[in-house]
Amino acid sequence: MSAKGILDADMASIGRWLAQGARWWVSELEQLLPARLRFGRSDGVPRLLFADGGLSPATDSKGVRRPGARVAILVPRHLCLARVIERPMLGERDLQRMAAFEGDSVLPFPPGTMIVAARRIGPGSGPFKVRVEVAGLPIDAARTIAQTALDAKLVPLRVAMEDDTAFARPIDFAPAMRDAGLLPRPRSATPLVWAAVACFVVINITILIWQDVAAVERLERIVQDQQPAATVAQTITRRIEQDRALVAGSLARRRDHDALAGLAAVSKALPEGAWLQRYVWDGPSVKLTGYKPPRTDVAGALRRSGGFAEVRSMNDDIQAEVPAGEPFDIGAKIVGR
Repeated sequence: MSAKGILDADMASIGRWLAQGARWWVSELEQLLPARLRFGRSDGVPRLLFADGGLSPATDSKGVRRPGARVAILVPRHLCLARVIERPMLGERDLQRMAAFEGDSVLPFPPGTMIVAARRIGPGSGPFKVRVEVAGLPIDAARTIAQTALDAKLVPLRVAMEDDTAFARPIDFAPAMRDAGLLPRPRSATPLVWAAVACFVVINITILIWQDVAAVERLERIVQDQQPAATVAQTITRRIEQDRALVAGSLARRRDHDALAGLAAVSKALPEGAWLQRYVWDGPSVKLTGYKPPRTDVAGALRRSGGFAEVRSMNDDIQAEVPAGEPFDIGAKIVGR
């Protein structure tokens, strides 16, 4: 099957492929069940024995025959030809396909004159082989069985070879008869139920998505309604942060450039009798020019005060001596504020 063949297929072919895939998947899942659950016969389906061209209830059959009833038809062994062979281990569907393909070589029937089915009956001689019983039902007998069931308005679920083996899958000719067009495929409400379940799942998912979209839209409307107030609040917050930064900067500049504190430190540190003629302040340092009493150490007084560092004589401006004292010109850095 190519990609072009899939794209060119009609809906009937696609539906048939999907049905075959579903049957294959169910068959694969069935292989996972224990044999006693897979091959148990107490399924409640009435069993009818085909004999002398008619259908009669089997000895262990339960249920009442009525038009449209689903039944299992048992075929006497003398109407079939069976043979046991060994084949590699295969799944149930692959086993039936192998039997249909090799039926002409395994059983002494001309091609197209028999309905072939098979079952696995036990392990083979090798580790990866199984013993397989292959049985053939003449196609004339198969047509008679199908026509008899149709005349009785019954729906054959199985057309099995009569067998007394307990807990073993009977050889069922019904799938091969359906493939040959002798039996109609039984209608089942299971696909409709699963289709309804799928529809409800899709509806629930759609409702959940719609509710989620509606909730998101409501949240977006709330955000849009609150946007003016949020903008005002953000503006106020931004201005508060700007004011805080401005205040912090002002405090830092005042702490580093306090002119009055520097002047007070100089007034406190100057020795008695010294007076200033010029006071130059540029923030971190000062320049002092003035007069002092004779033998007074202004620079030493500034150092001892602890509020000044790097005290040095500038000698930039030479003040004239006056009777009141000697001139001094000192520069220093203000510390300890």
